[in-house]
Amino acid sequence: MLSENRISKYLIYALGEIILVVIGILIAIQINNWNDLNKEKAMERHLLTALLQEFEGNLEILDSTILTNTRNYESAIMIGEFTGPSSPEYNEKDISTLLVGAFKNEARYIPNSGTMNEMINSGKMSMISDPELRKAISEWRSQLEFISNQESYVIRRRDSSQDFFIKFGNFRRHLDIIDDVLLDPTPGSFPDNDFKFLKMQEFESNLYLYIVASINLNKAYYLPLKGQTERLIQQIQKNLTLP
Repeated sequence: MLSENRISKYLIYALGEIILVVIGILIAIQINNWNDLNKEKAMERHLLTALLQEFEGNLEILDSTILTNTRNYESAIMIGEFTGPSSPEYNEKDISTLLVGAFKNEARYIPNSGTMNEMINSGKMSMISDPELRKAISEWRSQLEFISNQESYVIRRRDSSQDFFIKFGNFRRHLDIIDDVLLDPTPGSFPDNDFKFLKMQEFESNLYLYIVASINLNKAYYLPLKGQTERLIQQIQKNLTLP
């Protein structure tokens, strides 16, 4: 009986030891999981902060691109006031200045995407715990290709209109009149610009196609992307405030 009693105590003691070891292992696993979770959350916050800065910068770039595109088609609209078989009187320098405003600057949205591309290429996009935010970023990226296609169309229409001036105008004199910063040419021997292409219906049609395409670029592409970018920024800020 004494022997059996000692065995019972030993078994209870051994069982207690096993339980303590198991509890210790579970606690260690829990602490390790907690540490891993904290590391993941810290990494997620780091990525979100970098994305926030990137999208805020991209919003500024987009605003600048919209402004450039708007100035382009506004100058083109003003050129349209002088087209037709009986165009009103004009000053040569004023027309040259409008041609610069309409055709010189290219509206092309080129956002910064270093952080986003690095996240996608390295598989870190999955570290963003908010599935709606991941979806929003993916949808934002997909819009860039559509925008690029429309921009290319606008640029082709711009070049088509500008070709009339290159073909029927005196570009050397034009550079002299506008005091181009890249070149200060001496006056050439060709006649002054008479801008006779302003009386051509084909030029007028090309010009207004360029205007319509540019306005459409703002309304149907740039402005919706701006709203999308602003909502993305708000989503990122909301995720950064979460515990």
